[in-house]
Amino acid sequence: MLKDNSQLKLSEYRSLYDIIVPKDNLLRKIKENIDFSFVNPMLKESYCEHFGRPAKEPEMMFKFMFLKKIDDLSDEELIRSTKVNMAYKYFLDLDPEDEVIHSSLLTKFRKLHITVDILEEMLAETVRQAVEKGIIKSHAIIVDSTHTKSSAKHETPTQILRRYTKELRKEIYRTQYELSNNFPEKPEITSDLNEEIAYSRKLIDSIKQMVDVSGSDKSRKMVRRVENLLKDDKIKDIQSAVDKDAKLGYKSEENSFFGYKTHIAMTDERIISAIEVTTGEAPDGRELVNLIKKSKANGVKVSEVLGDTAYSSKENLDYSEEQDIALVSKLNPIISNGSGRQKEGFTYNKDADMYVCPAGNLASHKTKDKSKGNKNDRISYYFDIEKCKQCPKKDGCYKNGAKSKTYKVRILSETHQKQKVFQESDYFKQRAKERYKIEAKNAELKQSHGLREADSVGVFAMQIQSYFTAFVANVKRIVKLETIKMA
Repeated sequence: MLKDNSQLKLSEYRSLYDIIVPKDNLLRKIKENIDFSFVNPMLKESYCEHFGRPAKEPEMMFKFMFLKKIDDLSDEELIRSTKVNMAYKYFLDLDPEDEVIHSSLLTKFRKLHITVDILEEMLAETVRQAVEKGIIKSHAIIVDSTHTKSSAKHETPTQILRRYTKELRKEIYRTQYELSNNFPEKPEITSDLNEEIAYSRKLIDSIKQMVDVSGSDKSRKMVRRVENLLKDDKIKDIQSAVDKDAKLGYKSEENSFFGYKTHIAMTDERIISAIEVTTGEAPDGRELVNLIKKSKANGVKVSEVLGDTAYSSKENLDYSEEQDIALVSKLNPIISNGSGRQKEGFTYNKDADMYVCPAGNLASHKTKDKSKGNKNDRISYYFDIEKCKQCPKKDGCYKNGAKSKTYKVRILSETHQKQKVFQESDYFKQRAKERYKIEAKNAELKQSHGLREADSVGVFAMQIQSYFTAFVANVKRIVKLETIKMA
């Protein structure tokens, strides 16, 4: 139930804010320049108006989330700081003597009242306010992605399943020792995933009936946990037992990360206009169309897009031409090969300059194959054959007994003559220099607002973190530009 604020109390101590919170304090400037009144109507439908205990004001809870990201604090750190930080209380519209919420309410707020649609709407609101204030004047967006490491550890499917069955056996030994006589023979430590799956199914079959009848609650839960992983070979796609959505991505040929990517579109004025959150292995270029569509929906006119070579695929070039958008993205013959084979699950990683297979393994090396006659040249990417032999996704990809595994890409540079001419122009070269702005923005999001590592697990938790971080960055930018305008 929403709280009735029709009767407001006046504090005799409120004038302290004029003394304690200086005029140049960032939170005071934000409070004076940014309208947060959109929050209550935006969240109204997620609250029951007439039943239940009175809820904390949605706008106040939203501002707590804002403070959490602006200073990169945990929930507990935020509440402790709010108790003594008068700038925080002033920003939250609390009186100096007011009590502060318990940190658990922040978790409840995120789970019950935040949705993907709400996240999109709040980011759109910052863009709307920037347009309304005359800040956004350009018709260009700059696109890039930044990675966020998962707080969980990366594991192979074999390691996860092996650990789960080991924990289950230990529980059986502890509570139903007689059932251990039914255990099948364990596979060798060098066994592959298929052998581990077969063993796990035998283990479950041998004990499930008795565990269901007389086992402990813990052992029954452990059985269900293994059964769930084995269902439809779900285990083959999991890379962490703790963070089941996170995936392995690559920042360079030798440097990998386990987690997520936040794909960002930003105006020339450094206002973030759109976001897409994906798992770590997702290629950057595939998100371009969504970023353009979202930016337009949020009120930004897009006639030009600046991006690195990851965005110069044939599909993106075709879409940009259809939409009358100049794509300032330098051609890379590897990305813009036009072969259509990316649909098979092999994706190009621009940082490593290598292809990644459907199982997430990076190619070890590549060679250029010159073709005879009028045929196109090809680049062959070679994958570690030992990994292929053990790969859970080798069916239809790796042929047993093969001595090598390659993925060949045609170089169709002739289909990109228009873009080649464009990228040699003085205009292209001059505009391409503006890409540094988004690299600086990515650094700000990571270093100042905690986007370097995930706050929690799961793709939705990552969406909450990314969108609130972008919201904070936009608000700071709007205030800065407004301050410059009034100087």
